[in-house]
Amino acid sequence: MSPEQSAKFQITNCLDELFHREMPHQTSSLVAAARYHFRKPGKNFRAQLALTSGKALGLNELDNLHWAAACELLHNASLIHDDISDASTHRRGQESINQHFGSDMALCLGDWMVAKAFELAARNSRVGGTLVALLAHAMQETCSGQGADLTQHQCAELDEWERIAKGKTAPLLIAPIKGAAIAAGLTLEGINLERLVGLCGLAYQGRNDINDIIPSSHRSSDLDGRKPNLVVSLFAQQDDGRKDFLRWYESGDNENLVTWQRRIATSDVILHANQSIDYWLIEAEKLVHTLPIELQPVVQGLVNSVKQKTAIKHQEQIA
Repeated sequence: MSPEQSAKFQITNCLDELFHREMPHQTSSLVAAARYHFRKPGKNFRAQLALTSGKALGLNELDNLHWAAACELLHNASLIHDDISDASTHRRGQESINQHFGSDMALCLGDWMVAKAFELAARNSRVGGTLVALLAHAMQETCSGQGADLTQHQCAELDEWERIAKGKTAPLLIAPIKGAAIAAGLTLEGINLERLVGLCGLAYQGRNDINDIIPSSHRSSDLDGRKPNLVVSLFAQQDDGRKDFLRWYESGDNENLVTWQRRIATSDVILHANQSIDYWLIEAEKLVHTLPIELQPVVQGLVNSVKQKTAIKHQEQIA
């Protein structure tokens, strides 16, 4: 096992133990759903950002763990709520909470996770209130991004797609790093953390959008649900067939969805989308050196992680 894998394994174990201790009371109707959810806890990426940031800044280990768990719980709550709104049947290789326990139980479990996240953040005796406010602000921004995603029925212009993509992904990636800096008394005003993380969010969402369209052998959920998609926005800018595509898109009729998806998947907008992803990651990497030196390895790790994920998905796309 490599040092990086060993560190991730240790983080997972620490979080598992904390989540087990913090589960709803065994008499609660939520306990079965909570245990089921944490059987597949995911990659704990936001917790890793918080813990590595806190370690680099010399934070108290228990405060650091509580902050990491708070960030991860808030992310998990957003996923559970997303699955309700999207009617998703599976998450992390098993049935989603709303599929397995019903949407009412899923809603309650997500709400419990939000409340528990605030409680864990508040346990920091020095800056607990500030950390809770930071989480609340991150959740508000995430909800606004998700709300825009759900209500965008017209084909999004590129600047609108960027706004929505950043709103959905960036706030809960910024918060773990920013919270650790606040707990360490480090001032982050006037630096480029938000822009760097926003660019990483664009790259990650852009790759997901490409994978939604390619291969065209599967049905695009974004086209089906008229959700913002980078590739679709680029295609809608083309002169060739633009009016016909927009007329179909705005009609809500999915009869010709497969035809349009194949046409988009075989167009040169896929190349343009990949070029945009490469550009965003290059620009993000340029900002790493503008951050406090203690946090530079953390944000470089974030950029590298997004690079790796987008590269893997790109390889799967062309395989």
